Amino acid sequence: MRGHGPLSVVVASRNRPASLIVCLTSLGLLGDLAADVIVVDDGSEPALEALLRTGLPTAAQQRLRVIRFDPARGLAAARSEGVRIARCPWVLHLDDDAAILSPGAVQAALTTLAADPALFAVAFAQAEADGAPWPAGLQPAPVNRPCRVASYIGFAHLVRRETFLALGGYREPLIVFGEERELCLRALDAGLGVVYLPDARIAHLADPTGRDLRRYLHLTVRNGVLSSVYDDPFPLLCVRVPMRLYSYFKMRRGWRVEDPGGFRAILRWLRADLAEAWRLRRPVRWRTIRRWRSLTRHAPAYEGPA
Repeated sequence: MRGHGPLSVVVASRNRPASLIVCLTSLGLLGDLAADVIVVDDGSEPALEALLRTGLPTAAQQRLRVIRFDPARGLAAARSEGVRIARCPWVLHLDDDAAILSPGAVQAALTTLAADPALFAVAFAQAEADGAPWPAGLQPAPVNRPCRVASYIGFAHLVRRETFLALGGYREPLIVFGEERELCLRALDAGLGVVYLPDARIAHLADPTGRDLRRYLHLTVRNGVLSSVYDDPFPLLCVRVPMRLYSYFKMRRGWRVEDPGGFRAILRWLRADLAEAWRLRRPVRWRTIRRWRSLTRHAPAYEGPA
């Protein structure tokens, strides 16, 4: 296979062995392009490695490495650790319920990223098992042409390893939900972009295991506040933090979540985290905020390196 490979594949997983086996088996479509496959077991019970060694075909195990967090540390930490130990300059992140549909999607992303040093990452399109794309509103941008976007969707994304590490990777305290957006904002502040390729489709076979709407609500609000503390210029932080706290009530009503005591629980969680978040605070520039907003509204066409 031609291209700028090989690449490392990182799959963070927790308690989804059946979906994970489908994901890892699908990597066979990449052939030698996937030279390094890393599974980060984020505290699964039972541990995943023995299940993988018995459930995967021999060919799918040849490049496989499994590391384990015990106790669990969260998706952000698992993905960052996978990049740290990766052996290749390009790292493809996949959710454990994602699956490769064709080598062409990954090859197109790799060729795009390798050709443009001003890019940090490439975003893939979410698709069904038969390759049909998800609705436009559930994609990185609602367009059908390659474009610049503010952020990728975490289910599948390709990053430049050296840049990922230089940026510090995902912030482990965010655990899960919103860590991709926060990292992409820092990348944008460093002058680096993200491109979305709508024809580069990867299946997202959403596994309900571990999905909890109440937990999602809590983490969305908490992580929004922490991200503002990490990154927002102070005047914007003063506006966004109250808005993000208030969004709890709007989302709880809209999603019809029964959550007695939930807002107080979020405040207690934040009280424990805010001092460390403030210590790590590095506000981005106002021009970065303006550029981010422009990208979310317009998704300008991407025509290759500037």
